[in-house]
Amino acid sequence: MSDKIIKVGVVGLGRGTAIARCLKGVKNAKLVSVCDHNPAILKSGYEELSEAVNDKNLIQFSDYDEFLKSDIDAVIVATEAVYHVPIATKAMNAGKHVLSEIPAVNSLQEAKELKALVNAHPELTYMAAENCCYWAFIQTWKKMHEDGLLGEIAYAEAEYLHALNPDEFSPTYYPEGHWRTYQPAIRYLTHELGPLLYVMNDKVVSVTCMEADVHYDPYTPERKETGVALFKTAKGAVIRLLVSFGAYTAYDHNYRICGTRGTLETDRRKVVDEAHTLASLHSVPGTFGANSKIDIPVTSSYEGEDSSGHGGADGKMVKDFINCLVEGRRPELDVDFAINMSLPGIIAHESAVQGGMPMEIPLV
Repeated sequence: MSDKIIKVGVVGLGRGTAIARCLKGVKNAKLVSVCDHNPAILKSGYEELSEAVNDKNLIQFSDYDEFLKSDIDAVIVATEAVYHVPIATKAMNAGKHVLSEIPAVNSLQEAKELKALVNAHPELTYMAAENCCYWAFIQTWKKMHEDGLLGEIAYAEAEYLHALNPDEFSPTYYPEGHWRTYQPAIRYLTHELGPLLYVMNDKVVSVTCMEADVHYDPYTPERKETGVALFKTAKGAVIRLLVSFGAYTAYDHNYRICGTRGTLETDRRKVVDEAHTLASLHSVPGTFGANSKIDIPVTSSYEGEDSSGHGGADGKMVKDFINCLVEGRRPELDVDFAINMSLPGIIAHESAVQGGMPMEIPLV
């Protein structure tokens, strides 16, 4: 491994603080500067990170343009979801590599702009920060599919359930104008679609979607809190996705993949960080019946791994990004992957607005 040190800055110290903490354990990385326009968040994030990385020389900025002038090689973009493309654009135009939180884009126009931006800077690396692709069971499923244990995939499904307890509903829970008060839930589907496409090595080409008119949180009346989308893939499979930001299930992710020679699913009796994989495989005789599934004891992290930070996914994601820069290789979660898992949520919502009309996913 090279001794090269990648100097990193992070913008957006809400989510960004958790990601930046992961740099402490990466040999070839150093956190140099942080930025946030909110004074309170900047102060708390700066104090937490300067202590976490044990560096009192960490530089803080409230102005993003000034931040980009600091001595950094790469930027972690962890601002609110609706600002990722403009922030990434300034970073790459300033000569910085980018690790961008998700969703990568918020419109078809942004998808086109992001693709053109990355193409204009072949010397730089862009990577999408879809941490769920780094969960141990997702990595295991990918390897099993590559080894032919699932055969040809016909169907996959996933569910993202992330809600507040109704006792916590409040007009001040989110700041006024925060994206979570108005963004349709189905547009935030990359935690589900990303890992499925990653395992399947596929992309979606069309969608039909419906959104519920029932509202859970009375203080987010503009937001469609529950959406269900059906996608067709380029390889002929069907994917069903449910994203719900309503009650009454606090937090969970569920996944299933059905192939011609095997099926994998997460155990829904437990939250994803603790759920084993249940499998029926043609290669293992006697596992075809409903009561004879194999229990594969892999969760979000492998045994002995650090499971902090979304089940260990944050740390592995950050390490992979840094290794790509050190080794000069293209990340698997590149700009094409970023668009392929983000744009479908935008089109899905458009389908729902039009009563579930089938719509093609545009090529970018």
